[in-house]
Formats: sequence, C-alpha cells, structure tokens
Amino acid sequence: MLLLGYTHGIMKVVQARRIIMNELGTYIKEKRTEKGLSIRRLAELAAISHTEVKRIEDGLRKQTSPQVLRSIASALGVPYEDLMAAAGYIDEPTAETESSTVATGIKDTEDLSQEEIDQVNQYIAFLKSQRKD
Repeated sequence: MLLLGYTHGIMKVVQARRIIMNELGTYIKEKRTEKGLSIRRLAELAAISHTEVKRIEDGLRKQTSPQVLRSIASALGVPYEDLMAAAGYIDEPTAETESSTVATGIKDTEDLSQEEIDQVNQYIAFLKSQRKD
C-alpha cells in the first residue's frame, strides 16, 4: 500500500509537470497564431528546429531550456519572463519583480543595465527552481 501511495505521488508530479508544459505549449501556440506564424517560421526566427517547436507546443518536451525560451520569446516578441513562468521556472511575473534589483550581496552590480539586472534575476530564479527540496 505504501508503494502504491508513492507511485500515486509520482503520478501527481508527472501530471503537474505535464500541465505546466501544456500551459507553455498553449501560450506559445496562441502567440504564434496571433502573429500569423507557422511552426516552421517560428523555428527559423528562434533558430531552433521545427520539431522542437512542435514538441513544446504539444507538451511533449519535458523541460524546455531557458535559452530556447529566450529565443522563442524574442521571435514572438513576448516577455521572456512570461515564458519562464509558463514553463514553471519562475512565479508569474509582477510589476514589483519586473523592476526589482539583483540580490543583496552580489558585488559590482551598480553599472549593470536594467536588462542585465533582469537576466541576473532570471538566472537566480532558474537556480532556485533547480533545487532538490
């Protein structure tokens, strides 16, 4: 019975991950179709394969890398943070987090642009998402 409960817990995690990936895929497909782009054209603009775009949209890609998400965001003209949130890497972006500064204790950040600060914050969020809690 304990093994069944453990297996059921794994299934819940798998199902939750699939929901997140379906959310990401749905979001990308909606934005792609809004812009009138085919899967192949989005793939060209993002410099990734069309099969990768199809897998992401269908929710078949287990974990899309932040680099691929950045490429897709750029190609679609949507905020990178929105794709990171849809993929489950970070919480939904808010006005407060979008304009936040880097974590306290990180040195030599005073001359970073806002874009560089955002990238540092996104990387910190990614690192936190990879923790084995």
